[in-house]
Amino acid sequence: MPPLISRITEWPRRAIHWLCSGRADYTAFQRRKATPVHRARRTLCLAVWSGAAILMLLCPSPGCVVTFILIATFVSFSVLDERS
Repeated sequence: MPPLISRITEWPRRAIHWLCSGRADYTAFQRRKATPVHRARRTLCLAVWSGAAILMLLCPSPGCVVTFILIATFVSFSVLDERS
């Protein structure tokens, strides 16, 4: 990626880091995000969303799509919850 584009695409992350850098919950979140357990859970969420996308392609009616999105969201939140 050219240097100008990479600087433009990274400014939101840098702004959030600058705004939240002194907060204890932000630093704990950053530490938790780097653990192997969290990365494995994110991979599982990717598999859940991939399965939901395949089901949405098989059943493209609006009711099915909304149902699959809501179920995938609930499962992703449940998997990524740190208290489990």
